[in-house]
Amino acid sequence: MELKSSNSMKPASYQNWVTIAQLVAQIGFFTTTVFCGILIFLTVFGGQKNFGSYKNLLVLFSTVGIFFSVVELTLYPNVHSFYAGYFFYSTQRPFGLKIEIVQVLMAFYTSIYASTICMLAVQFVYRYWAIFNESLLHYFKGWRFLFSIAYSFIVGAQWGLSIYFFDEMDDYTDNYMRNEMWERYDINISQVAKMALVAYNDDGSIRWWNVCCIIDMTVFMIVQYSIVIYCAVVMYQKMEEKLQLVSASLRELHRQFFKTLIMQILSPTICLFAPVVFIIYLPIFNFEVSIPTGMFLCAFTLYPALDALIIMYIVKDYRKSAKRILKIMMDSIYKSLDLQPTRVEQTRTSSMPPSNLQNYL
Repeated sequence: MELKSSNSMKPASYQNWVTIAQLVAQIGFFTTTVFCGILIFLTVFGGQKNFGSYKNLLVLFSTVGIFFSVVELTLYPNVHSFYAGYFFYSTQRPFGLKIEIVQVLMAFYTSIYASTICMLAVQFVYRYWAIFNESLLHYFKGWRFLFSIAYSFIVGAQWGLSIYFFDEMDDYTDNYMRNEMWERYDINISQVAKMALVAYNDDGSIRWWNVCCIIDMTVFMIVQYSIVIYCAVVMYQKMEEKLQLVSASLRELHRQFFKTLIMQILSPTICLFAPVVFIIYLPIFNFEVSIPTGMFLCAFTLYPALDALIIMYIVKDYRKSAKRILKIMMDSIYKSLDLQPTRVEQTRTSSMPPSNLQNYL
């Protein structure tokens, strides 16, 4: 981060931050693919019978997490915050696509991010109904499960559309960001896919078209976070009373999932909400700062892997399934290793001369 300076020295380059962000994106892709893949495998083949249709939500969330990391690795999106604005861009041209198409993919990338938050809210609703109104769980079964998918992706899509239309570049944002991006990153903004927001005009008046993007994002986050917090608070206050009416095993499972959901409040708050809140609200204050806020996007790529680890660590059924599957695999390996020396020994023994063979009898 750099404050406004009165001297004429060239501003510090932020290209090292871009390199670090891309490295973290690669790490995020690897860890997300591995841990979410393991979670999907254990959910589908581990025999978690008590999970019901919640299994579908877990598989969907992990699958979207993997897809999100793939898009991240393909685009390497980045953000730079400068005074009353931010510049959202990608220098990549995957498959030789035109800049305009890459800009659409960038908006799609933000839609996946928003859909992830929606799916988190849907998980809280499921756990809430599972405890307090089990009859409503039929909305998560069969074809009705499409409602959950539709809610997540349609509501998530409006986030991407908001950024695509409200943050479209114009002459003012172009002039506002051009020199800054060239000095900090050696980027000619005419040659990259980009979107930008600048909150104020030169005379201090509000640029409402851009600010509408902030308003839309704010409403989205308030709605989704309110769902999460409401369900979590009510479950915390009244869950124990309701769980006395179910079997001991089911009661324990509900408690484990509640612990998981509590961790799923903390981790997305840190990894998903906090970085975006900082990026989108910083322009409103018009501080004289220049910050490579793209480094905060690194948290996005790590979250799906972190979420999968939280679930597998807290929910005992996953640990039991993992141990059972690992035991089966190790038994197969041991069996193969036991057979292999036997075959070698038999081969060596059968090839010995009769005189030497007597020594082994």
